[in-house]
Amino acid sequence: MKKIVLFGFIIGLFFTSCTNYKKLEKQYQLFQTGLDSMSKYSYKSLTLKPYDVIIIKTYTTATSNQDQTSLFNILGNKFTINQNGTIDLPKIGILKVEGLTCKQLKTVLINEWSKYVKDILVDVQFAGLTVNVLGEVASQGTKKFEKEEVTIIDVLAASGGLNLDAKRNDILVIREDSGRRQHYLLDLRDANFYTSPAYQLQQNDLVYVGASTKKFKNLSGAEFRNNIMPLTQTISIVISFLNFFLLLSNK
Repeated sequence: MKKIVLFGFIIGLFFTSCTNYKKLEKQYQLFQTGLDSMSKYSYKSLTLKPYDVIIIKTYTTATSNQDQTSLFNILGNKFTINQNGTIDLPKIGILKVEGLTCKQLKTVLINEWSKYVKDILVDVQFAGLTVNVLGEVASQGTKKFEKEEVTIIDVLAASGGLNLDAKRNDILVIREDSGRRQHYLLDLRDANFYTSPAYQLQQNDLVYVGASTKKFKNLSGAEFRNNIMPLTQTISIVISFLNFFLLLSNK
């Protein structure tokens, strides 16, 4: 009889362990679903926003002497878009660039500057893309990228990956665009998150990785130990003194 009870206890413990393992796997495993439906992702050209820094370089193929383009290659080729969404350019003056892509701005500049330089070539690029990361990652803070095509995976990798306490289905992206604030919630356990508008990040996006319930339970337990335990210890000491005095009085 004892052997049967012991055998039943072991079997129960085994299934309990398996159940807990499966729960943990679902909690921490990425890309559990949606992989079969994934297709090649098409990156979108970012539109220029106030305070973006762009690099504009000008060349000519008419001659090896580039002196005629020197007027346009000023300020170290870097231009910061002001709060009104404009920049001040040679021979053009104040130009509204907010809302344009780098490719569209390139076309505008070639059309305008070709009046002054024969066979002109213009290159327009972002000087850098910054994203702010907070929450349950190994390294919080501002992450800067030299490329325009940056995804949520790039940002999390640059942040050292997710902590053990990170909630894989609670990745919040907060974006400000044209004065409006938008929120996107991503679930990294479902590979279909790549279809979200927040999969490819934009300038100054905020990425927040939420914490799991386990972390809050641990914090709650720590708070209990810090606040309640000293009180119980004090009560225990008081009771001990009372018992001691009662014993003395009975004598």
